[in-house]
Amino acid sequence: MRRWNGWGDDSNNNTPPPAGVEFIKNRVGASRPAQDASMESALAAVPESRLDDWQGLETDAQARLLHARGQSFPDWLAMRYGRMGPFPDAVARPRSHEDVQSLVAEACRRGVIVIPYGGGTSVVGHLDVPEARRGVLSIDMGLMSRLQALDETNRLATFGAGAPGPVLESQLRAAGYVLGHYPQSFEYSTVGGWVVTRSSGQQSLRYGRIE
Repeated sequence: MRRWNGWGDDSNNNTPPPAGVEFIKNRVGASRPAQDASMESALAAVPESRLDDWQGLETDAQARLLHARGQSFPDWLAMRYGRMGPFPDAVARPRSHEDVQSLVAEACRRGVIVIPYGGGTSVVGHLDVPEARRGVLSIDMGLMSRLQALDETNRLATFGAGAPGPVLESQLRAAGYVLGHYPQSFEYSTVGGWVVTRSSGQQSLRYGRIE
């Protein structure tokens, strides 16, 4: 399962081997890792939703907690020590372009702030929920991840904005193609996020930036 308060997966264990631990101890002294805040304690800080009258949205504390932060260094500190807020008031998971249009139109009617959420890998703070008197809606694009069209003449593929790197490449590979854009966040970041942030990455000199 993807780690709720940091990068990666809970099954990944990056503890150094005993010899490495001993080497570090001899060089910098004994240490004691800080205690991470538990999800239970973080959930207890999530306030009541201001959008619980809007049908079809997720307003439970866990969904809102998991959409409150990105993966910047300040985000990691906040998550590790349980200082998570503010929180979105609800999470929407559209399945189509029309669903997104409907959500945005209703948000405008209500005066609600909208935050698009792709893979949650942001290191630039755009997922930060503002302190506001208005409600805040996180629109999670994760269900919009399919290859919608492929023009083999012009080599143009159309994807849903929520397609993460491995999903995008697997669908292209089945048709004999590759996009070849490999940012460091490739495993989790999405094509919509790549485009909107003008994504680059460690292999961009070879394969190119997203544009």
